[in-house]
Amino acid sequence: MKKILLYITCSLLSITCFSQVVKQGEQFTKVPVLEEKVIFMKEIPLKSGLSAEDNYKLLKEWAGINYGKDPFISSIRYNLDNKEFIAKSRIELLLPANSKGEREKMIMRYRVNGFIFQDKCVLEIIDISYLYENSGKGNLLSRVIRAEDFITDKALEDNNHLEIKTNTRKSTLYFLNELGANFENKFGYK
Repeated sequence: MKKILLYITCSLLSITCFSQVVKQGEQFTKVPVLEEKVIFMKEIPLKSGLSAEDNYKLLKEWAGINYGKDPFISSIRYNLDNKEFIAKSRIELLLPANSKGEREKMIMRYRVNGFIFQDKCVLEIIDISYLYENSGKGNLLSRVIRAEDFITDKALEDNNHLEIKTNTRKSTLYFLNELGANFENKFGYK
């Protein structure tokens, strides 16, 4: 029995080592991988003085503003019982200038889950993939690239296309930090 408890404890510790949960005021600095999936999580405390339902209304309003305006770019659905929303969206990332001085673009597709859990409001960004529009111009990159294969530490160990991988990673982290700051602002945190 002690052996089983030791295995469970060790496995739970390894999970927390590989995931990055960013708290209020913190920024994403790494690309966390959990169970071979890239998962970004931002947690902030519920707005004080408001009930969980009122906090969910703020979360729902934030989601509607950011993901409910243009059905050609994003889609959103709400689950009132679980106090959550799920949105799928995409954004065009303008990458930093490469060694030739050119700024390439990547379309990033992603899913956002927002929910109230205990005394926290959580934003989770998962299922990230990239559409590379220059794939047919003599490049060896495929048109659709999963984040797990492109921006993780393991993906950067492979020196093939290192510059575009690094630039995509930088732009992804920049975008997610801006999204996180916008999320915090909605709840009155700066």
